[in-house]
Amino acid sequence: MEALMLDLRFSYRILLKNPGFAAIAVLTLALGIGACTAIFSIVDGVLLRALPYPEPDRLVQMREVSDKGSQMAVAEPNFLDLRERSRSLEAVAQYSGGQVNIVGGSEPARVRVSWVSGDFFRVMGVQPFLGRAFTPEESRQGADPVAVIGYGLWQRLFGAATDISGRTFRINTRSFTVIGVMPPGFNFPQKAEMWIARELSPPQISRSGHNWSVVARLGPGTSLEAARADASSVAKQLKQEHGKDMDAVDFALIPLQEYMVGNVRYALLIILGAVAFLLLVACSNVANLLLARATARRKELTVRAALGATRSRLAQQFIAENLFVALPAAALGGVLSYWGVSLLISLNQSAMPRVDEIGVDARAFAFTLGLSLLIAIVLGIIPVMRLSREDLQSGIKDSGRGQGASRDSNRMRSLLVVSQMALTLILLICAGLLIKSFYRLLQNDPGFRPESAVVMDLSLPRYEDPEGMKKFMLAYRQLIEKGVAPEDPPTGSVHNEQQKRQLLFHEQLIERVGQLPGVTAVGSINRLPMSGAASSGTFFIGNDPSKTGYAEYRLVTPGYFAAMEIPVLRGRLFDQNDRPESPPSAVISQSLAQRYWPDEDPIGKRIQFGNMDGDMRLLTVVGVVGDVLDRGLDNSFSPTVYAYAMQRPQSSDVSIVARAHAGAATLTPAMRQAVGSLNPELPTTFRTLEEVFSSSLDSRRFSLVIFAVFGAVALTLAVLGIYGVMSYAVTQRTQEIGIRIALGAQTGDVLRLVVRQGLILALLGIGIGLAGAFLVTRLMSSLLYGVSARDPLTFILIPLLLAAVALLASYVPARRAARVDPMVALRYE
Repeated sequence: MEALMLDLRFSYRILLKNPGFAAIAVLTLALGIGACTAIFSIVDGVLLRALPYPEPDRLVQMREVSDKGSQMAVAEPNFLDLRERSRSLEAVAQYSGGQVNIVGGSEPARVRVSWVSGDFFRVMGVQPFLGRAFTPEESRQGADPVAVIGYGLWQRLFGAATDISGRTFRINTRSFTVIGVMPPGFNFPQKAEMWIARELSPPQISRSGHNWSVVARLGPGTSLEAARADASSVAKQLKQEHGKDMDAVDFALIPLQEYMVGNVRYALLIILGAVAFLLLVACSNVANLLLARATARRKELTVRAALGATRSRLAQQFIAENLFVALPAAALGGVLSYWGVSLLISLNQSAMPRVDEIGVDARAFAFTLGLSLLIAIVLGIIPVMRLSREDLQSGIKDSGRGQGASRDSNRMRSLLVVSQMALTLILLICAGLLIKSFYRLLQNDPGFRPESAVVMDLSLPRYEDPEGMKKFMLAYRQLIEKGVAPEDPPTGSVHNEQQKRQLLFHEQLIERVGQLPGVTAVGSINRLPMSGAASSGTFFIGNDPSKTGYAEYRLVTPGYFAAMEIPVLRGRLFDQNDRPESPPSAVISQSLAQRYWPDEDPIGKRIQFGNMDGDMRLLTVVGVVGDVLDRGLDNSFSPTVYAYAMQRPQSSDVSIVARAHAGAATLTPAMRQAVGSLNPELPTTFRTLEEVFSSSLDSRRFSLVIFAVFGAVALTLAVLGIYGVMSYAVTQRTQEIGIRIALGAQTGDVLRLVVRQGLILALLGIGIGLAGAFLVTRLMSSLLYGVSARDPLTFILIPLLLAAVALLASYVPARRAARVDPMVALRYE
């Protein structure tokens, strides 16, 4: 311990004498450690931490599997049958989310609600910290409406009052009693703030209506493989019993954490590998600096070795010195990582799972500390490894003559530069592929124009019709079982005063927004493209259950297509003749027309899409519009059926799109005032259509920005590395260069001598880097769009760019060498 304290005091004095070296080394390592800690914090929060629920390894997500192998959401009858027949699942629950308006707290609010079946909280293993969860009596149709709310909502609406007995709020026309408050941090699923019993609403009977998510808890001691076999057996039984009525052929059980992470897992692991490359580049740079210092102190080290210092004793001295570099770098890196995590989350918040659990915490700081200690140890061993291979006696003689370098030292420094160039090239090629991929992605036409439009999101009052839903269920069952359509099909059209008021509100709101100055078009839709929301299902062609199709289902008003600038290709849009009591009309997308009526005119064709909204009246196709990339620029066009929102039952969630001549964002106050003039208790949120479009690119932009930044930092460090090596080489060869010039060497000869040495190192690194890039880029194929992982142009241009930069970094010290005065050089030691 005494020896260690002596080493630390000596190291401190040494670094005080070389503040420039210490500052450069600390900053270089801080960049690498900060980036590594930031990415580790995200990977830790998303991938490594267990879910914050009891026994999270027993939680699984259930999905239906189609005959093509694709996974789908679950139809409610299939969920009910699985819950009844499964012997390997302790509890099963379904859930679905949406936005609702609530009135009755401190102020009106628009919150995210999740409709959950009775066993939901039992499945999750979490109980309210205040109050209770649903009882079996409350989880049935006709029960008194009750709700469990989230911790944040409890604080906002009820001031965190500990007595919640008698607390109520209103959703549309129904009053709900608060019976429980969930503990802080519980917001499953999808950042829910309120949970309502799904059983309050009528059940669904369609086995092709994939409207629900299902989560389950494995039975004690049950393996995932056994549960999967059990679920698959149930699926096969149901398929045999229901035939064509059920379009699923199997059930999939996925660990809940794996399901929540989804495709983000692979991208984060790739990024973690990239940050490891960056850290190696930074460490190589610092190792070069340390080798330069070790060479300058060669006389001191060889004397100490001659006096009996062992290699381990010398290594301890170097490690002690490196601690004064690595620990400040760790502290600075921790600060940088805190900012970095905030920046990275802002880049991809919409697509990042478990974002609330990400942060630079004690685990991240422990990782940073451990990483910095490892760096200090490794970098402390490198000079000793070089010293151990030198002949001690010749070292003392050389140092006495002022020879400060050895071939081993130069070879190791050159090797580090080659490694830097190789790692940098791999990062730059990955960044180049992502940039080209992102450019290709932006060339795709989304099918609408995002500029100069603002979106107002709100939840219209929702009026349920249990009797109408029962009639629909009976009629739909008759249709799919017997293939006979009812003579008087159930209708979901407006038939009571409450629904008429809702329809009138919707019409008046569209009209008032359309009259605002500068507005050129306005319309509404229940699921905005690229917003992450979707609603799709099976429809019958001509009301024939044997002729089915599959499409997205959207409710729109006539002005929506003009507001989005979606072109009309054939027929017409909805007009004043399409009233609630008129035969329902539909507009379809071009891809749907081409798929189901490739050689026919789709105008006048009729389809039945009742399982989406409970209205079994046939839709008559009156027009065809352009396709929209509804699920993002990197997906194909989705066949879509647009029904008229004034003819079909209303969705509670509505997005109103207003297009203006210029400055669409300035419409926000006027649009909010238009809503307030009709209903002052209706909360709204606003965003531009460009923001919606941009957020759909978050996940790809996230990877692009990280690789681009890492590549730029690695390039800077590599350039500094090769510049430092060449500058040092010029300094060591000053006498040799002076002699060459004295003997008649020209400026060009000296330039070529130095530049050639730098280019050889660069080209060796580029060659190794190309081989590594061929292997590494294959792993990131899933992050690319429209670009091969071995894109020839990228693999040619990036190495040429790196070679040019290396040439420039070598040219600067070469120019200095060419200006050496022979007389000064001959006196140089």
